[in-house]
Amino acid sequence: MSELSHGLLLQDQGRLEEAEACFYSVLAREPDNDFVYGRLALCQMSQPGKKRRALETVEEAIRLRADESFYFSVKAIILGELHRGRESLEAAETAVRLNPEDTFALSAKANAYCAMDRWADAEEWSRRALALDGDNAMAANILAHTLRLQGKQEDNAEAVARLLAADPEDSFAHVNAGWSALQAKDQARAEGHFREALRLDPESDMAREGLLESFRARSWFYRAYLSYCFFMQRHTEGKQWLIFLGAFAVYQVSRQYLATINPAYSGALVAVWLGLVLWVWLAPGIGNFLILLDRSARLALKPAERHQGIAVGGVFALGALTTILGMVIDHAPVLLAGVGMLATTIPASLTFGNASSRGRLVFGSVTAFLYLAVTAVVVLEWVRHPAPMHPVSSTLGTCALLATVACTWLGNVRALRRNSDD
Repeated sequence: MSELSHGLLLQDQGRLEEAEACFYSVLAREPDNDFVYGRLALCQMSQPGKKRRALETVEEAIRLRADESFYFSVKAIILGELHRGRESLEAAETAVRLNPEDTFALSAKANAYCAMDRWADAEEWSRRALALDGDNAMAANILAHTLRLQGKQEDNAEAVARLLAADPEDSFAHVNAGWSALQAKDQARAEGHFREALRLDPESDMAREGLLESFRARSWFYRAYLSYCFFMQRHTEGKQWLIFLGAFAVYQVSRQYLATINPAYSGALVAVWLGLVLWVWLAPGIGNFLILLDRSARLALKPAERHQGIAVGGVFALGALTTILGMVIDHAPVLLAGVGMLATTIPASLTFGNASSRGRLVFGSVTAFLYLAVTAVVVLEWVRHPAPMHPVSSTLGTCALLATVACTWLGNVRALRRNSDD
């Protein structure tokens, strides 16, 4: 068996690092072999932390053979994984122009639209690919995915059923089925599909994350949060910002109007708004905290998710109890400690488990500042109690409040939430 054939066999077996080594060895002897560059790019794009290298590799294949549709399709998929949607679409359109009948190119274009959250366009192009090849698994999975994200539940159920009937041993098909079940609020069925996906592919992060979501969805609190997420996923990032800003504008106008009628009504609306903000940002961390309480389910958590559960769910519970205690005993330092702990949970929820290194730096810095500020204020006021609040405490408290509010807005910036470091 030649070294190239051995590398292809290793790649088919999922032994990607070994296959990559074989392909590099072949390229050392045949530096102008575009086919090997193409296969090497496929190897690298499937390995964590190597997507940028995969992009460089496939561009080398394109340099050697610029008329090959396949290489542009691979480039489009890699760019989509790197969240560079427009560039991904450009590469996919080049692939389609070179070979309009290539279902892989059509599927790559559908995938590019997915990277841009243009679900209707992604559905259209996945259907075009399936019209040419009804057995195209990539197009079929994209179709099921886009139908779910558009809220087309009946069509999605049919697409998922076809996926499972075509290949019941396809891990990604079970992942799709699991998410469809979650959106239908059937967490038990979702859990079953995600477990099966993990059995078929123990290294699947999508299956592991889906299983965790099904564990969290055992709580009505988290199921409500998932419904909110499913609603927001239907829209592009721009439309999501319009929804956020529109909701905030309605809140401000309503608050000011209610204040003219009865200040108590305005205060109640403020409390409801704060509750919604906390719910949106803290639900994942509280969900992880609940999983930590389950002896078997906690095994699926990664260290960062465990830390998030403690820093968000655990601290939130402790902060709420401390706040109540401070009000009951009428002790300002205890009350400040409780409120301070509650404030730290928002930046902490955006720090632990954050896939973006920039996001971890930004929100981690805010979290560290809040920890220090809360500690300083509580110690200072405890020593001075029952004297009036010191100006330093007031200043630190104001800065901490502003930083917390800023996090609720910065958390909507996708570049600070998703991994772009590959």
